[in-house]
Amino acid sequence: MTPSARDDSARADSARKQQLLELAYAHVLDHGLADMSLRPLAEAIGSSPRVLLFLFGSKDALVQALLARARQDETGMLEAVHRALPEHGLARTGELVWSWLADPRHRKVLTLWVEGYARSLSGGTGPWAGFAERTIADWLEVFAAAQPPAHRDTPEGLAERTLLLSVLRGALLDLLASRDEQRTTAAVTAHLRTLRAPDDAPAHRDRSGNGATGRTDRATRTIAAPRAAVYAALLDRESLEAWLPPDGTNGRIERWDPTPGGGFRMVLTHLDPADGPGKTSDATDVVDVRFTGLVPPERVVQQAVFESDDPSYAGTMTLTWHLAASGASTEVTEVTVTATDVPPGIDQADHEAGIASSLAHLASYVEAAR
Repeated sequence: MTPSARDDSARADSARKQQLLELAYAHVLDHGLADMSLRPLAEAIGSSPRVLLFLFGSKDALVQALLARARQDETGMLEAVHRALPEHGLARTGELVWSWLADPRHRKVLTLWVEGYARSLSGGTGPWAGFAERTIADWLEVFAAAQPPAHRDTPEGLAERTLLLSVLRGALLDLLASRDEQRTTAAVTAHLRTLRAPDDAPAHRDRSGNGATGRTDRATRTIAAPRAAVYAALLDRESLEAWLPPDGTNGRIERWDPTPGGGFRMVLTHLDPADGPGKTSDATDVVDVRFTGLVPPERVVQQAVFESDDPSYAGTMTLTWHLAASGASTEVTEVTVTATDVPPGIDQADHEAGIASSLAHLASYVEAAR
């Protein structure tokens, strides 16, 4: 065989190997690695045990390749988080990582990751060896990059990111077992609050600067439409611009990414600034919103930060839109909006009236479209 022919054959083998690896990876995401044997796997992906052994060398080598493929998804997520947050901020990095972990679309790969992690704890030299240690190093590296340089190399900095990793990993195990995203997200969010720097923390003070508020605002509306229709209106750019601005304002969305970890930036303009002075300027409120939980058609969780020079509007407010079928009818939806960690500069009565106004607009918008 000529060198050129050998090169062509090697490229063909490499392409076929990658193709079979992707097919095998899709298979083990559905069936796990615990009871994997070559013959059923080969049959499921349209190959043969002989071909798999020829391309991968052994069953252990194939398992190692599959674990590396799962780790590739994990490290890809961590790299994306690092690119999205070049500024320092361990709490914000933790928010993005958790939004990815809590996304139902990632349950299969995370279940496979947990299997590999658990098996690697037994030690030895098998295909699972070192998987857990490599995973820990991957996560800690990204968390370290989010810490200020002067803090990251201290024992306290290492302990801080180690604790964050432990909280996220524990919450993930709980979420995979219980499917309770709301409870586990609340626990993660509570921990992330402890990581915020003083100038990044929610301002839990009243207007005079005294005392913690820990305030929660809430409003509810029954809408004559199924949950799927209401949920769709929560995640459509044009719909949000139409119904979200409360009475006396209009709104414009400047950027849009309706995915977990994504979000939008909305500019609300007060039609009469004298009636409602804005937080960003006399006539405007500018708010950056991040989607931290999307569970169709049940729940949308947002984190909102207002642009303002007034410290009474500082901090991150969490808004949870919960959609429940009203009674026995699937054609009627009860929407409850709960706002937690509300900045103290926002008057509670005005805020709840504004939420109620947005809900009334949402009802009119969705019901008119039926």
